[in-house]
Amino acid sequence: MSLAEKFRPRLHLTAKYGWINDPNGLIKVDGTYHVFYQHDPNSIRHGPMHWGHSSSRDLVNWIQHELALFPDENGTCFSGCAIETEDGKIKLFYTSHRLDEAGRDFQQQCLVHADRSLSKFEKDPSNPVMKNSGLGCFRDPKVFWHAESGRWIMALAHGKTVGQSIGFHSSADLINWAFESEFGNEDGRHGSGHWECPDLLPMIAPDGSRHWVLVAGIGDDAYATGSGTMYFIGQFDGKTFTNSNPPKTELWLDYGRDYYAAQSFFGAHKDAPLALAWSNNWKYCQQTPVEEFSGLMSLPRHLRLVETPDGLRLGSFVPEAVSSAFVTIDLSSGQAQPASGTYRLEETVSLTPGSQVTLSLFGADRPQFTFLRDEYGRTRIRQVRDAYGEMSAFAHDYDVDAGNLGAFTLEVFVDNGLVELNLDKFIWATNVYYPDTPAGAVTLTEI
Repeated sequence: MSLAEKFRPRLHLTAKYGWINDPNGLIKVDGTYHVFYQHDPNSIRHGPMHWGHSSSRDLVNWIQHELALFPDENGTCFSGCAIETEDGKIKLFYTSHRLDEAGRDFQQQCLVHADRSLSKFEKDPSNPVMKNSGLGCFRDPKVFWHAESGRWIMALAHGKTVGQSIGFHSSADLINWAFESEFGNEDGRHGSGHWECPDLLPMIAPDGSRHWVLVAGIGDDAYATGSGTMYFIGQFDGKTFTNSNPPKTELWLDYGRDYYAAQSFFGAHKDAPLALAWSNNWKYCQQTPVEEFSGLMSLPRHLRLVETPDGLRLGSFVPEAVSSAFVTIDLSSGQAQPASGTYRLEETVSLTPGSQVTLSLFGADRPQFTFLRDEYGRTRIRQVRDAYGEMSAFAHDYDVDAGNLGAFTLEVFVDNGLVELNLDKFIWATNVYYPDTPAGAVTLTEI
């Protein structure tokens, strides 16, 4: 078996050949989920970006389609979104990317008209519909209808050099756009990487109050080394996003190292938006040990607001149809031997102060995860991963503060090396591994 097939997941979206990264243009149309994505069909490394395209009726079985978007005179096709207008028309937005005369990134926004089957794509003759006025980072449009102001809103990654803010623009016709405001220069994490792939979602809290959740990736210096996905909870009035938390508050959608560029599906599950992310990290994604394909998507997750002692936070859970596609292994004896490298486990873990529980996957000699509760009652997750091949940045050993959890439900999805773990469908950690035996033994040990 080739390395490509050994580590190809069974229940996650991948491209048959070539490179993929950010999910783009997520939309549900006439009962079908469509996922576009950054794609180089001619290489397993990042190259000239096209838009690949896959679809599914159940989020489990994916059909791969012909390429949707190709580079043109405006440049290559970077990340973007899909929308459906009130009269049923489907539109795509993407960032055209090229280098200017000085070799610097030059990015503008382009519009594409698609049919309802999303099999025909026509670029608008007025492209780029949003020209760059001099920003070094001007990318990844996310468009949605803001009913209160009666306008389309576009969230964009902004920045004069290294973009570390989100700009908001408005339009009545999807062609002419006006700048409204910018958020983030003083909020959240600011490392050496771009902020990328924004998403802005209205959501309802458990008490019935309405809030807006702004999601943004940061390309480097995230919670752990490399890429990560953060979010903010606040209010949006059609012009300005206002953070409900102190500016320095950092909230993370996932505490692993392989969950990036998360995007939600347009037109689907408004009460619990459905999001998908790229399961990789810019620190090592171009060194992965593959031969035919490179890159994969996370499992889809429904997002929901949850009340915690620290205030509102964002949790998520995998749709039942997807979860039930995994075989659930029995760990009641503390150990199990999966029949394949694709399985799920769910166990109740109880920790007293000073105690810990370890989880070992793939028959590993030392655990990848240790759950420990300190003397103050706070639970931490230690995550360990060894270096692999030439990927020196792949190794890690760091802790996640999971809060005051004495007892919790541990749920883990494993798919030929990709591990998506959560505590109470709230704290998530997604990490890719390249084990010798993807179907190796699983051990849960109390210490």
